[in-house]
Amino acid sequence: MATGMWFIKAIGTKWILLGGILPAPMASLRWIETLPRILAGYAEVHPLAWCRNFLQHTIIPNAETFAHLTAVGEGLVGIGLTFGLLTRTSAVGGLFLLLCYEIAALGQPFSRHGLRLLMIVVVVAIFFARAGAVWGIDAWFSRRAASRLS
Repeated sequence: MATGMWFIKAIGTKWILLGGILPAPMASLRWIETLPRILAGYAEVHPLAWCRNFLQHTIIPNAETFAHLTAVGEGLVGIGLTFGLLTRTSAVGGLFLLLCYEIAALGQPFSRHGLRLLMIVVVVAIFFARAGAVWGIDAWFSRRAASRLS
């Protein structure tokens, strides 16, 4: 659940809050403006030319689209992992996001990689441990389906 909550924080920090309260699954203006600055810093020192070029010529010029994708992706992964809903799919989504972030941040000091590397290990463990199959919504659906069959 803690891993899901790390992702779910995107709802409060990266999503638009309608009326300051109700989250809408779209990137906030703050995130849309912040993402290209972060990525420009990554690209500046990135050791892989192909990735530096991808950041500079694909992602940064289309930062608004990628801001929406990352914000909504993190929120959905967070909901899935926190509540055990489509847990394995959520873990794969989280792994994809984390690997993308890790590749983009190559060239940064190791202190900026530690949490992402730990999170990669955790979402892989969640996937293989079939987390959510006992306490999550997935478990509830599973038990309900089993009771209908018997």
